[in-house]
Amino acid sequence: MKRIAVLLVLGLIVLSLGAVVASAEAVKIGITQIVEHPALDAVRQGVIDALSAAGYVQGDNVTFLLANAQGDMGTALAIAQNFKAEGVDLVVGIATPTAQAAAQVFEGTETPIVFAAVTDPVSAGLVEDATDPSGNANITGASDLIDVGSDLAILKALSPSIKRIGMVYNPGEANSAFLTDEAVRASGPLGLTIVKAVADTSANVPMAAQSLVGRVDAIYVTTDNTVVSAIDSVLAASKEAKVPFLMADPTSIASATLATGFDYYKQGLLAGGLVLDILNGARPDEIPVAFQHDPEIHLNLDAAGQIGFTFPQAIIDKASSILFGGITWNRADSE
Repeated sequence: MKRIAVLLVLGLIVLSLGAVVASAEAVKIGITQIVEHPALDAVRQGVIDALSAAGYVQGDNVTFLLANAQGDMGTALAIAQNFKAEGVDLVVGIATPTAQAAAQVFEGTETPIVFAAVTDPVSAGLVEDATDPSGNANITGASDLIDVGSDLAILKALSPSIKRIGMVYNPGEANSAFLTDEAVRASGPLGLTIVKAVADTSANVPMAAQSLVGRVDAIYVTTDNTVVSAIDSVLAASKEAKVPFLMADPTSIASATLATGFDYYKQGLLAGGLVLDILNGARPDEIPVAFQHDPEIHLNLDAAGQIGFTFPQAIIDKASSILFGGITWNRADSE
């Protein structure tokens, strides 16, 4: 453990982007994420850009300590402990496990914690109430709660033959377990059945995805960090089964037939705005949890073509972007 801690400290020093030249009065912010993938990377960049736009310059008046737990909760705890030893002024926890690790390590302290890309902060034990922050101690943040029922309705609208939806998920991730339970509850009224495939590590995602081949009419993955880190194997399974694959993460559209959800860079900007509020004097127990709104639909015609699938015109008309021939068309650019 001592060796791991030393390596993590060294990694933080390297990733602090020149922290050694920062002034003594620089604000020190630790940013930790559970795993590296486009959505969480976009959140991290959004947080940094929000602060940069407000005049916080790395190496001048702010020091960013960046860390990645590589999907391991023990490492997430060690990172939080190192942040505490480094005397950070604020912690940003990207995704539920790293936010939980930070909350555990900094419990009873006055160090503010801002989470981002957390689906259900109440069930995750991060806050007592999402709308009334008065009892939430030193924690607030931005949620990426998605409308699972709406996603399932989109899958049903793709084809009348879609009845059984396969879901690859990690029950050890609070956000993923919550959304999978929500999917089961929402599926009945829609006349759909959820078929679960458990993957407790990224290494087990390919096997879980393969187990769905021949058993389902479509595949659906929510904001599960374990699964998203190995998302190409889910796409491969959907191609083999020749079924559509819906991803609740638009940054992963190249690895799915279609995607819904939020712009995770905007999620980072949203969380970054909360960080700025705190740096300007607000306390976390004065700031309600921020929820992102207006999810979008993104289509991948290239992936659809590989399984011989054609999108209904009604879905195409709702799409915010369409990937075809390796080129992305954005509706906003044409309006």
